[in-house]
Amino acid sequence: MRLERTGFALAVLANLLGGATYFATKKALEGLPAVSISFVRTAIAVAILVPLAGRAPIRALLAETGRARAALWAMGIAGYALPLTLGNLGVERSTATSGALLIGTEPLCVVLLAALVLGESLTRARVVAIALGFAGATLIVSNGIPFVTVVEAPHLVGDLMLVAHGAAWSIWTIAGKRLLDRHSATAVSAVALAISLPPLAVASAVEPGVLGAGEALWTSLAWAVGLGACVSALGTVVWNAALRRMDASQLAAFIFLQPVMGVVLGFALLSERPTGWALAGGGLVFVGVFALSSEGRRQAA
Repeated sequence: MRLERTGFALAVLANLLGGATYFATKKALEGLPAVSISFVRTAIAVAILVPLAGRAPIRALLAETGRARAALWAMGIAGYALPLTLGNLGVERSTATSGALLIGTEPLCVVLLAALVLGESLTRARVVAIALGFAGATLIVSNGIPFVTVVEAPHLVGDLMLVAHGAAWSIWTIAGKRLLDRHSATAVSAVALAISLPPLAVASAVEPGVLGAGEALWTSLAWAVGLGACVSALGTVVWNAALRRMDASQLAAFIFLQPVMGVVLGFALLSERPTGWALAGGGLVFVGVFALSSEGRRQAA
């Protein structure tokens, strides 16, 4: 599938929005527990998207049966609620910079699943990208070479959650690809997020943790609302609009913009300085994703 200008612009915008998520989440965590942030931002997004999508497109989407309905539920639960919560918990236990770097596992999983589920070609460049990406993620999680330069990782639990969250985000893309052939990006985003809302509400209600007080609580709520409007609402629609215009594995190549944005924001606004091993691991991830991008450009030529 040829990569055209509109798809390129949408892919860039979606991933710049996604890259800012980790910094904003870190700020929201100062006064809200992790799952509560997921619930608040999703509720805001649903309130925005459902009226925008319109009744008729939503009804048409809800009328889907069989594999299409299963794909819709997979988007909402496994492809949104799960990675969103894992990401918040991971950032809480690690750093915004690690979160931004480890999202590089998402495009690699998208490429693999696109081959297995959607029948997209698993070329040599894509196999190399998967190998480099997982090697890079290992360096970031371990902050070195496991069993050679390091025995214990400083944020092992949080970083592993961030790896899992990056992998789980790929389900949103794979499950949504064929739905977007028949339904609008806004309707698919609205319904998938609405499906995720009840389990997030239950998990938030039983979540251990203490709410902030006074200004800290209101500031965290403001960050969560911003995440809901700018990332969960606008970001998912823009992502789905880009996905309608290109192969899933092509779109995956643009996710490298998220680590770049996240590391810049983490350094500039949170004074988080990535280690040399983290940068080296991120570099391997970038090389792998660049291989995907180069392949897409050759196919479009």
